[in-house]
Amino acid sequence: MRTSFRLLLANCCSVFCILTPIVSAGAEPELCDKYEIVEQKFHCGPHGYLLHYGLRNCLVFNNQSILDQFTSKGREFVGCSTRCLVKAILNISEFSTSCLQIQEEAFKSHVDCYLNCNFCDVCKTEKLAFLKSYDWSDFLSFAALQQVYAIVRKCGVFGCFKVFDF
Repeated sequence: MRTSFRLLLANCCSVFCILTPIVSAGAEPELCDKYEIVEQKFHCGPHGYLLHYGLRNCLVFNNQSILDQFTSKGREFVGCSTRCLVKAILNISEFSTSCLQIQEEAFKSHVDCYLNCNFCDVCKTEKLAFLKSYDWSDFLSFAALQQVYAIVRKCGVFGCFKVFDF
């Protein structure tokens, strides 16, 4: 059991390298402002989900030099996932009563947003662009590892690491 868990955790950590930055904006930079608007309502601070994870990643991926590293299919995914995540955070802010609840619900929303925006297909061709963009500190969150695990279950453990089509 313990060995299986370690193997699963190692695979999840590898996939997380690809998933972390997806909280980001594509061609719609004004969407990043929504994280600050929700922050004004809840005051979670610079280490809360809204500013430290949501807004930070949104701004990173809204940077043209980062977007230029993606193919058109990758940029389409980034835009789709951004719109989905921002819509989710706005909905979450309507019923949440605490910063912790916002963080928990926001991380839960990542899985559906990624999958609905075809992450399982995009990750096969956009690995390098994702890897150049993520922040290593995001790997330290248990909530983030949970989202990685959920996506790995849907895409398959080796889905994003497929190199050859046979």
